[in-house]
Amino acid sequence: MDKTMWIPILLISSLPVSGAMRGEREVRGVVGRAITIDCHYEQWYRSYTKYWCRGWTIQCTVLADTNGQHGRSERVSITDNPARGIFTVTVEDLQSGDTGWYRCGIHTDGTDPYFNVYLQVSDEPVSAPMLRYLSPANASRLGGSVSVSCESVSGSLPINYTWCEKNEHRCSTILSGNQLDLSCEILRGQHRQYYCTATNNRGIKPSEILNVNVSNGEGTCSYVTEINNAVSGALWAESDVRGVVGRAITIDCHYAAVYRSHTKYWCRGTSRQCTHVGETNGKSGKASITDNPARGIFTVTVEDLHSGDTGWYRCGITTSGEPTFKVYLQVSEELLSTPVLRYLSPANASRLGGSVSVSCESVRGSLPIRYTWCEKNVYGCSTILYDNQLDLSCEILGGRHRQYYCTASNNHGGKSSEILNVKVFKGAGTCSYVTEMNNTVSGALWAESEVRGVVGRAITIDCHYAAVYRSHTKYWCPGTSRQCTHVGETNGKHGQSGRVSITDNPARGIFTVTVEDLHSGDTGWYRCGITASGEPTFKVHLQVSEEPVSVPVLGFLSPANVSCLGGSVTVSCESFRGSLPINYTWYEKTPSVDSKISDNNALDLHCQSFKHQHHQYYCTASNKRGSKSSEMVNVSISSSDVPCSFPVKINGTGLEYSCETSKRSKYTSRIIYIVASGVTVLLLILIIAFFWYRKRKTKESKRNTSHGEDNNETQEMAVLKEDHVDANLENNRAGDHLDNNEGGITYAVVKFQKKTRPRQHVAENAVVYADVKFHRNCPKGIRKPQSPGTPENPESTYASVVS
Repeated sequence: MDKTMWIPILLISSLPVSGAMRGEREVRGVVGRAITIDCHYEQWYRSYTKYWCRGWTIQCTVLADTNGQHGRSERVSITDNPARGIFTVTVEDLQSGDTGWYRCGIHTDGTDPYFNVYLQVSDEPVSAPMLRYLSPANASRLGGSVSVSCESVSGSLPINYTWCEKNEHRCSTILSGNQLDLSCEILRGQHRQYYCTATNNRGIKPSEILNVNVSNGEGTCSYVTEINNAVSGALWAESDVRGVVGRAITIDCHYAAVYRSHTKYWCRGTSRQCTHVGETNGKSGKASITDNPARGIFTVTVEDLHSGDTGWYRCGITTSGEPTFKVYLQVSEELLSTPVLRYLSPANASRLGGSVSVSCESVRGSLPIRYTWCEKNVYGCSTILYDNQLDLSCEILGGRHRQYYCTASNNHGGKSSEILNVKVFKGAGTCSYVTEMNNTVSGALWAESEVRGVVGRAITIDCHYAAVYRSHTKYWCPGTSRQCTHVGETNGKHGQSGRVSITDNPARGIFTVTVEDLHSGDTGWYRCGITASGEPTFKVHLQVSEEPVSVPVLGFLSPANVSCLGGSVTVSCESFRGSLPINYTWYEKTPSVDSKISDNNALDLHCQSFKHQHHQYYCTASNKRGSKSSEMVNVSISSSDVPCSFPVKINGTGLEYSCETSKRSKYTSRIIYIVASGVTVLLLILIIAFFWYRKRKTKESKRNTSHGEDNNETQEMAVLKEDHVDANLENNRAGDHLDNNEGGITYAVVKFQKKTRPRQHVAENAVVYADVKFHRNCPKGIRKPQSPGTPENPESTYASVVS
């Protein structure tokens, strides 16, 4: 009998029990590779053990089953996702002998629900190998090493890779392996062409050509590598993305900092003449592009995907050289996820007799999706609404307890939601009711039902609650039952226990759970809860996984321009994403081999550490999932009158310590110093001159005072306080004038007297008057002022004073 006659019979027997299980009935795998099979089940089997067995009868051999949510046995592993109602079977390193019938099954107390799957494993030819850059952006332009990988994404394993250099006559094999490392030393100043071949049991395929153009300068070397019009490191993205019919997809295209201001585009096709379907910050039909220069990413969004959108596309930048990157978009139909119910109403609306709105949504699956609400009763399900939103009120409920659920369906099948229970409370002329789904009371408490964290890092989960619970204690516990053990709760507004802390914000109606130093073992179900009547809770699934490091970012920790003054400059290196711990290492790039200089994330540069005029450094960040290298740090020793200065520049970031500012500052400081010094000297001169002048005036005043005292020896004059002194001068020589021509001396006798003159106001104070009489000869009692050796002048005139 032909064995193929059994296939229809087996297919009939593989129908799920009462719709309890479903999945793909026939799957295909490739020798040496892995395959994943999704087994869908109904929500009431969430807590049961799932298994994968070989055979199509009840006595099939179990290869692996779940232990909690995960299970593994040799090449087979199972992961259960109760929230989605799916357990996933992964079979690694497939062999031709793995072809045959298998079962997805669930252990129960009665008859196990199951679903038969036929696995076909076959040899497959290799696909054309794809070349990708593994180096930091634009490393080749700096004369650094560029690494290019070669990989066939489909085809039976093992696959053997060989690198060849293309020349005029033939191909020279240069390497057996899938990675080619290029450097100035290898290229030796010549333009070169390389390609890679991939071989397995079913054939051989060559890759596209890798072109290397070398630019030689004075003592320098740089080169540009180009793969199918894509310049090395200028632009990169995921080369293979998958979308779902009717939904939207986003593709992130990463680019080097030098292209921040250029126009970016998205086009269909593999050549440079591809048709643009979207450009920067614009929308064209279903495609739109948003550029984020700070992150160096432009994001392409394509909405309302169709199967016809499958094909090759390009991320591109409008600039010299037109860097582009090819992306293959696969659009396919997808099974529905189990629809999720959510409250759309204000908290506790049902307790006040108001209307409660509940939404039903399948977050995955091909569109369009049709939704139907059913009321569960003794006889089955009564369809009440064809929509994804159910509105409840006292009038609709009619005073009875009720149960509802929602179904979602598309071209690939249907799924049912959990049960929505409605309990009605009737009072004197009043109506109130409580809606409950999966132990969550209507509107009392809600949060994100699925969150993702990274090993070693922290995660925060916001749990929203109704205003009536502001003063109650909030808690966080692992597990799905109400008897879960509290691992953190609020004490007032804050609480801390081990790695878990809770902060309550009553004003916003949110308490925030923070879990630090995440471990893979933290993956699982948890609950936000409130200690109150009815004990409202909300289930949250936390998925903790390893994550590769992001490209480390460099920054300066030193004050600006300190390098120009010969001081120490500190450069930091940090990966903002990736599982912890992350190890950092600094290397100095040299012509021969890159030398390791430190094992931390900070690089200290100072004059004493430099042996040459030019230095290049870079940092690597690594964790369990891989390693990434930073941009280059370039240091050049400047020749100036400063003993040592060294401008530092980080490639591709625009960050640099330029000495231009320092030089200008130095000249400005000198000018300010000269001006300040001149002003200071001028002030000192003025102060000295002022004191000299004061001193001179003082001396003159003293001299005048001394001279006055000498005159008092020969003259007698009454000086009274506030007196007015008046005098008459009488010349005894008629017609003589009081001038001392030819050195003549005139003497006078002054007479002071007190008397009241007519026509003048007489003050209280006495007024003294005097008469002066002039004589030819010296009057008695007056000493002649004659210097020794000086003859007496015959023209001398004498005077006496009489008061």
